[in-house]
Amino acid sequence: MITQHTPLAPNFENILLWDSDQVPPNKYKKVVLWRQFCGDLSPTQFISLPEYIEEHSLRLRNKYLAFINQVGDSINDGESVQKLLQIRPSFSYWWMTLFASTRWHPSSHSTEAIKLLALEELLETFSWRGIDVVTDSGLILEISQQLCESHNKSCSAAIPKISTSKKSMLHLFRRHIFPALLVFIRQIFRLRQVTPPNQLDLKSDLMIFDHLVRFDEEAALAGRFDSQYWRMLAPHFELMDSRVTWLHQFVKSTSMPTPKDADMLLRKLSKKSNEPHYLFETRPTIKTLVKTIRDFVFLVRTTKKLSAIREAFVPEGSKANLWPLFQDEWFDSMCGRTSIRHCLLLSTIERALARSSHCSTGLFLMENQPWEMALFHAWRSAGHGRLIGVVNAPIRFWDLRYFYNDFGRNRPAPNQVAVNSPISRNLLEEVGVPPTEIVDVEALMYQYLNNPLQTGQTSGTDVLILGDFFTQISERVLNIVLPLVKTRFAHQTIYFKAHPANHNSWTYLAADGIVVTDLPLSELFATCGTVISPSSSTGAVEAYCTNKHVISIPDPTTLNFSALKTIKGVQFASNSEELALALENPVNSLSVDNTTFLYFDESLTKWKKLLWPSYPSDSANIVETS
Repeated sequence: MITQHTPLAPNFENILLWDSDQVPPNKYKKVVLWRQFCGDLSPTQFISLPEYIEEHSLRLRNKYLAFINQVGDSINDGESVQKLLQIRPSFSYWWMTLFASTRWHPSSHSTEAIKLLALEELLETFSWRGIDVVTDSGLILEISQQLCESHNKSCSAAIPKISTSKKSMLHLFRRHIFPALLVFIRQIFRLRQVTPPNQLDLKSDLMIFDHLVRFDEEAALAGRFDSQYWRMLAPHFELMDSRVTWLHQFVKSTSMPTPKDADMLLRKLSKKSNEPHYLFETRPTIKTLVKTIRDFVFLVRTTKKLSAIREAFVPEGSKANLWPLFQDEWFDSMCGRTSIRHCLLLSTIERALARSSHCSTGLFLMENQPWEMALFHAWRSAGHGRLIGVVNAPIRFWDLRYFYNDFGRNRPAPNQVAVNSPISRNLLEEVGVPPTEIVDVEALMYQYLNNPLQTGQTSGTDVLILGDFFTQISERVLNIVLPLVKTRFAHQTIYFKAHPANHNSWTYLAADGIVVTDLPLSELFATCGTVISPSSSTGAVEAYCTNKHVISIPDPTTLNFSALKTIKGVQFASNSEELALALENPVNSLSVDNTTFLYFDESLTKWKKLLWPSYPSDSANIVETS
């Protein structure tokens, strides 16, 4: 723990910025909590940044999104950053940078940036002379010091500054370029045995791009692609005689640790099902490799040209330069490991879609990740038809990947966005997405929630703990639950279900009496009446819709990513004491109307109208086949 504190000068009123479990000295009249805890302080003595952000969430979100756009529009040598990164005549690489993608990841530092903007707003309301900082983040210390200097105030965070000076080419080569070249060589070897799409197979009515996860591997070996994402639509593809080509993003798993393993499975599936399945990234050709290197060299040169980019990282109306938060991911995106992977991906998908016959419709799981930007460009460059982004789960207020239209209308986007929740539609319309570009569809993965047998189950006594995509967030939830295992849960079975994309080993939990399971939620809900989840978990939405006692655990290092954050029937707990209190005073959602969260209709009327406008009316009776 880094603790920076200097004695206060006489009559020198400092504000304490506190990001530690250590109880602060009583002499501070104002304490600003970076995370959600207050120790023994009285409510009048502290201000919680997380609470302030929630209270002013819309304004702060818009301010941050405007900041992203501001950097892209900033001028360098007479041209904007977007223009300088024009890697194709109709496509700017800017949209594939990690910064522009506003990704949801602990290393993105977007949470810290938003908290610093909120802190600056708070400082404007105080009569203050300086800030004392207690934190374990050198980046927060550096920016706090710079912010105080810009206001002619004192800051006790007197640490050596992280160098934000001009990066020499030697430094860039050692830190980013050389490792990128090693990744390039590794990718060639990893993908050399991955089968590229057969040009004859690419004569399709429909192309579907998804992630190779949430599917039954045994069924795939038997020649049937049983995916949770698309299971309900599959019978209709066959009924309408639609030729479908599947392109999957490789996701590492225990059974498929390498792309080669996944490719072998997909080849067996394609042969037995007579339906083409390929990995998104495949064996590159010589032309693809040459194109990749050419693009990478272009980005390295542009990185040097944009040496003054750090000056653009001061949000409008702010004095805080946020460059230290984003410089590592900027160089990684421009001339590092991520850059070379993005260049290879772009050239690979361009080649695949250019070789395919005209396809009238494309579907992809929409999360606004960098690879999707490459897909938009390659799809349109190849002259294909409409491209539809499918938002698989209700959009969260703070999932910044989905909010961009008011601030960056040049950003590549699909022709339509298919949403399965009124929540998602409302959030997208609020930020300016034209209602005509949003189409409502049934929630394919969640139709079971509309089953009376599911929604009526409220009497289970077992407890279910849901894991998060990120291991550290899952561990924080477990650390809050574990102190209660032998007391509050002594006579109950406690299950832990990891996130399907998290492949950490959780077997150690058995020593604490927790049963690790991979059973479907629909089965676990049959016996579990209480569901404890990370605030970001969509499983919490499913639990709420089945009238479970839902307790959401916010992560203290991030924002409130819960899709249920504005719903009254959900309880939040940030420590073991609050969790025990929530367990003793449950608030169930017995009267919840599922249609306020998700669109239900097993006949998939909305989907059929979207994909096949001439679909026969009697097809409404077609349901999933086993």
